[in-house]
Order: sequence, then structure tokens, then C-alpha cells
Amino acid sequence: MLMPQYVMIGGFLGAGKTTAILQLARLFRDQNRKVGLITNDQSFGLVDTTMLRSHGFATEEITGGCFCCRFGSLVEAAGKLTDDMQPDVFLAEPVGSCTDLRATVSYPLQQMYGDNYAVAPLSVVLDPIRTRQVLGLEKGKNFSAKVIYIFEKQLEEADILVINKCDLIDDAQQSELHTALESRFPSATVIRISAREGLGIDAWLSLITDKEQ
Repeated sequence: MLMPQYVMIGGFLGAGKTTAILQLARLFRDQNRKVGLITNDQSFGLVDTTMLRSHGFATEEITGGCFCCRFGSLVEAAGKLTDDMQPDVFLAEPVGSCTDLRATVSYPLQQMYGDNYAVAPLSVVLDPIRTRQVLGLEKGKNFSAKVIYIFEKQLEEADILVINKCDLIDDAQQSELHTALESRFPSATVIRISAREGLGIDAWLSLITDKEQ
């Protein structure tokens, strides 16, 4: 029997992480796998938590700090979900400004709780228009140095780069962005999805589950 899988899905604000996570959770559920969700924000009373619970998913939220600062709370949330419903899969959504997730969350989970969870590759969800602008593929909003640093840091640590909202750009723009990401971040696997339309989610799930222990 496979141990529960711990799947963390990062990404900058506005990338559509929550919608993408909901689609992924539904697909896991369709495979008869029980899913527990963990949301995260600096504030309290998260809208994301309410929305995910409204779709029938057990959801714990961590507020007042990001996963990297609240690692103990993250483990406690997983423990509570385990006590309540024994998930086969945990889907964790860190706050949009969080970086260094591999060093501060994934690695400690593997080292300290490797007998409890199989830690999945780290996915980072991207807004295609913002990413094209940051990479210099098209003109647009000028981002501050701090925003660019956080954004690029998130991309650098990803195992899977998930281009979301592909319905917002044409095929040529998608291909150009895909190629640019593969060139800039060669260690990551790049995929394209549209969470709103439910496209590409099955390929994403396959990448996550291919490395299950």
C-alpha cells in the first residue's frame, strides 16, 4: 500500500492556484483517492478555504504566516486531516509570496517525516501573461525588483512549471513561452493547462504520481 502523498503547489498571486488545485483534487477523487487540502495565507478567514470546503473537500488552513515560517503548523494540519479522514493525498497551497519551499518544507518533510509521507515534486503554477512579461517576451507592466526576485525564485525551485490560463493566449504565444521556460529552467518539466476549462489536468496528475514511492 502506498503511503500518503504530500503534494505542494506554489505560484505567484493571481496564477489561478486554487482553481488548479480544485481540478487536481477532483481528478484524484475520481480515482477513489481521499484528498485533504491545506491552505495558507497571512490573513485569517480564507476565501479559498471556504470555496474548497464548499466542493466537499476536507480543508485545514494555516494563517498568520507562510509554510516556511509555520512548518510546525503545517505538520499539525496534516496530522489533523489524518486523524479525521486518513487522506491518500495532501494538496498544500502556500501563500503566493512564499519562496524556498524545497529547502524549508519539502526537504524537512522528507528528512523528518519520510516514513509518513511520500513528498511529490514541487509544482509552481504560472499566469502566462505575467510570465511572458517577466521573461521579456512581451511588453507590459513594470514589476518591482522585489516582485521579480520572488517570481524568479519560485520558478527556479520548481520541479514542474505549470503554465495555467492557456486559454488567454494563442498557440504561438504558448509555444514561445514553453520554449523560453525550458531554456531558462532546464531542470523543470514544463506543461500547459487551463484550470478554468479543465484542460491538461490529467497530464499534470501523471507527472505528480509517476514519482510516487
